Amino acid sequence: MYSPLATSQTMLTRAEVASLVALAARTVPPLWPLDSAIAVNPLAGFEDRPFADAVTQAARTFGARESLPLAAWRQVYAQGRIGERELRDAAMRQLGGCYEAMANIAPGVMAIDLLMARLVQIEPACTETRASGLAPDAAFIAKWCAAYFNSNIAATPIPYRELGLYRCVLALAAHDPQFRDLAGERGTQLLLAVPRDPFEAIAEGLAERGSDEDALDHLGALVARLPGWAGHIRWRCEHADSDRVAGAPAAMADLLALWVLLERADALSSPPGRVTQGPAPEALARHFGLDTAALDAARTERLAAIAALDDDALGAIFMAAAESTYANTLLLRLEASARTSASDARPAAQLVMCIDVRSEPFRRRLERTGDYETFGYAGFFGLPMALQPFGEQGRKRLLPVLLSPRHDLVEAPAGGDEAAAGARRIAADGERDERANDLFATAKLGAASAFATAEATGPVAALSMLARTLAPTVSARAAARRARRRAETLAPVLDPCADETTGGFRLADKIGYAAALFQLTGMKARTARLVVLAGHGGSAVNNPYASALDCGACGGHAGGSNARVLAAMLNDPAVREGLAARGLEVPADSHFIAAQHDTTTDRVEIFDRCRVPDTHREELAALERDMAAAAATNRAWRAQLLSRAPGDLFAGSVHWGEVRPEWGLAGNAAFLVGPRQWSADIDLEGRAFLHSYDWTADPSGEALTTILTAPMVVAQWINCQYLFSTVDNERYGSGDKVTHNVIGGIGVVQGNGGDLKVGLPRQSLFDDEGAPFHVPQRLLTVVLAPLDRVKTVVEQNDILARLFGNGWVQLVVVDPETGKALRWRENGAASPEGTSITSLIC
Repeated sequence: MYSPLATSQTMLTRAEVASLVALAARTVPPLWPLDSAIAVNPLAGFEDRPFADAVTQAARTFGARESLPLAAWRQVYAQGRIGERELRDAAMRQLGGCYEAMANIAPGVMAIDLLMARLVQIEPACTETRASGLAPDAAFIAKWCAAYFNSNIAATPIPYRELGLYRCVLALAAHDPQFRDLAGERGTQLLLAVPRDPFEAIAEGLAERGSDEDALDHLGALVARLPGWAGHIRWRCEHADSDRVAGAPAAMADLLALWVLLERADALSSPPGRVTQGPAPEALARHFGLDTAALDAARTERLAAIAALDDDALGAIFMAAAESTYANTLLLRLEASARTSASDARPAAQLVMCIDVRSEPFRRRLERTGDYETFGYAGFFGLPMALQPFGEQGRKRLLPVLLSPRHDLVEAPAGGDEAAAGARRIAADGERDERANDLFATAKLGAASAFATAEATGPVAALSMLARTLAPTVSARAAARRARRRAETLAPVLDPCADETTGGFRLADKIGYAAALFQLTGMKARTARLVVLAGHGGSAVNNPYASALDCGACGGHAGGSNARVLAAMLNDPAVREGLAARGLEVPADSHFIAAQHDTTTDRVEIFDRCRVPDTHREELAALERDMAAAAATNRAWRAQLLSRAPGDLFAGSVHWGEVRPEWGLAGNAAFLVGPRQWSADIDLEGRAFLHSYDWTADPSGEALTTILTAPMVVAQWINCQYLFSTVDNERYGSGDKVTHNVIGGIGVVQGNGGDLKVGLPRQSLFDDEGAPFHVPQRLLTVVLAPLDRVKTVVEQNDILARLFGNGWVQLVVVDPETGKALRWRENGAASPEGTSITSLIC
């Protein structure tokens, strides 16, 4: 059927091409779908480079900005979030040190004066140019990706889908006028001639190209042209359950083969890029009234070098100053409280909450209402599990995306005839709703029935919209009642079934996961009478990014189910016996309760109340009163940050027109590893991840290794997503929510098509006036532990050596005996002491 257009000499074997494609795919990180949206570092593929080099290289690859525009940094500076001294110090480092900064340019004018004027006084003269929207070739491939991957809900699925993305497009592109306009006659002939195997097509294209450019660099650049769709393909290939991608095979080779096809048809556009330029030296000289003709060669060179700094370079100085401002304030307080010891008295109750930055202000306010002790632990509570919800299709992975589920649980009636009857009603309601939704979707998408459906359902939809607009809390209360009824009726089943077709937990597993809570957090076995394990989730409607407000450690889902499972384990007498055998004797009168903290409203829902012993109900009632009080004060504080009344947070959580129900993790800046009493008296302003840790209970460093290689890495992903989404919201974020369109539940695009957006929306990072709410800065990890122990852990783990050594995360160790803070030295940095860790110099 097909005949070759021309004979091409293939230079690489199929295996060699497959290797190149696998490496090129790493240019972009996986992009999770909206129902489990979790934070990833958009520059994860560059983490093997030093941070500054990686940012520059990635900016070239993606056509992105390296830093916030100068005007935005000045807004942050004017708000007092960057100290003047820290900015001046950062400017001096940029100039090469004190001596170079104090060098005279003219009488009374030093180099530092010029640079400070560029930073805070002189109007930005840098010009920036970059194309808006996608080039025609990228728009063509993005369109076919959308058609191919969106077919699960399309009324008329795309044909030839089973052939794979590349072969499907080959079969259909000849009928696409856009392809004929783009690729011309040569493109039409290539459709018949190119190999049907994507690897062979890539090999042939590389051979025909005959360029000196490294093949891997070339393929990586092509992957980066559509980072959203490329990231979606990586998720499908590396992380998706098979049932979610069945019937539509697609790999990175398919995407690259399409790019190579366009390249061979001479339809490839220039790569995305941006050009920036600083002001002329004369303009800088005029600001100081200098006569450039009167300057000698050395001074002229200094002036020109400072004038040549563009927005990206000036922004890097501001970011360094922002990091120092934050670190200087925080570390002094942490040094002062390093030797604070915990009380041995048994508290009235204990709460274990997620390390999420949103838990910290709630914990601090609860601690002030009574005799309560709180702990920070990864929100999936150490349980590598997936859950099949009752009456739903597909399982939810309730664990960090870096892990794979080891236990598949099902949700079932909690026990008794009443629960069974309730479950039947829930199942019947679910089937009825599903049938109605299927019928509506089919009618809405059908070519013949779409208009009739709109006519028939329009009045009903209008009434529904009015109700959601004028009385959003009414429908929200009904939804909350259904959710409570479901939680009271159904519960995760912990034990495996008799034939072990469901992978529940054996007794040894339960004991191990229960023991890990104590080992990783430093929690003493002599627990309080009430111990609450609180997962968390957010509340938002009509929000494609709703799952981004849930728990990242639970794969973008709420963490209540994980809390219920671990609480059930810890209340199991057989597990208590197993813990006692390990030296963890939990008091017989301790009862563990599962809960879920709503980070949007600060309400805390208690699960499984029916299992709380009568002897503990009065204490639970007192705890709930105090949690309600803490929630009220926390809402008032958060409402100020959102510039609204506290009561508006409830309305915003259920209003379909709300674009910012909460600030999420905006502002995140630090990851603290140590006992709670270390930071309990410090207002961390909801900017710190808190992981509890007791170095005295971890002589081998095993717990510290786990904390730094798992929860801290997740925090670094979150930090980098917020950082880069703020720096360049168009390239690394997702732009304005108002113009988002959801594609097939897998992502959003801007307007009516294009690439999947890879990061956070603008409303999650900037206030209504356009000023950055989130200050882009790298994660500061602070560990309270002996220096030698931390050093050993870091040097024995490549991922930690890379993150700390390349400056992606800044590490500070606070010695628990002396209270002295020491900073991990980045690779290549000067070290007067000649060791890996140097004295802290802020």
